[in-house]
Amino acid sequence: MAQVLITGGTGLIGSLLCSMLLKRGDEVVVLSTKRQTPQPLEGVRYIYWNPAEKIIDPAFSTDNCTIINLAGESVAGKRWTADRKKAILESRLLSLQTLFEAVQKQQIGARFLLSTSAIGYYGSADKTLTENDAAGSGFLAETCVQWETAARHFQSPGLSVAIARIGIVLSRQGGALKELIAPLQFGVAGIPGKGRQIMSWIHHEDVCRMMLFLIDRQLSGVYNAVADQPVSANTLFEAILKVKKGLQMNIPEWMLRLIMGEMYQEIIKSAAVSNAKIKAATFECKYPSIDHAIDALLSQNK
Repeated sequence: MAQVLITGGTGLIGSLLCSMLLKRGDEVVVLSTKRQTPQPLEGVRYIYWNPAEKIIDPAFSTDNCTIINLAGESVAGKRWTADRKKAILESRLLSLQTLFEAVQKQQIGARFLLSTSAIGYYGSADKTLTENDAAGSGFLAETCVQWETAARHFQSPGLSVAIARIGIVLSRQGGALKELIAPLQFGVAGIPGKGRQIMSWIHHEDVCRMMLFLIDRQLSGVYNAVADQPVSANTLFEAILKVKKGLQMNIPEWMLRLIMGEMYQEIIKSAAVSNAKIKAATFECKYPSIDHAIDALLSQNK
């Protein structure tokens, strides 16, 4: 039985990951910014922390754990005002800095850190992108660069560090898919722009399986957490409309810009991201194709 210390353990990915760790018999400790967790998961130990003040409950310590860092404000849902962008960046950097100081002070003893990043690291490209490609430009790419740099600092105290650049996560519980299908309650599927942009996605379960794969094998370095087959936005919506009925409607870029502000650039960006590196390490997605994933996520809700 291993002890796994998780930040962001009450979020979309973190909740499922905790359940999967518990099911296989691991000891799970979640660092939570709430002193009383509203819906605690049975079997999880919750420890209070406040990254903004670089505080972890001083009564807590551990000498041999694996750290999974999922902490960070959502980049979606709100316009990227100056204050919002500051909150997105600082939530990521301060979380890692707080963990780093706890490792240095030996409050947390660990040998391995898995920290998340995002495929927003990459720019728009007309080629398949791998972990060796350079970062793009813009707010999200710049945030990912600083986020990953902060994670690599853990190598100096002697930890092995893995970074998972996560694609568009498709889940029944929320996230991108919930936003994509929301207009279907009015009978319309709103496809951003002309729908030709390539979207690199991953099923909710597969991203958690990939994280378990990385920590179990102590694989260091950067790995793209995406499914085998990136698809165009049009193809994604075709898969959705096979399950959920509605009419397709393309939303012009000028309207996306008006509604979303700077964030619209990420919606229309085309990035075909490869998962060849993690596949070479023998990981296989349970949901490699978009039709398989969407059917599994939505068919019971026809």
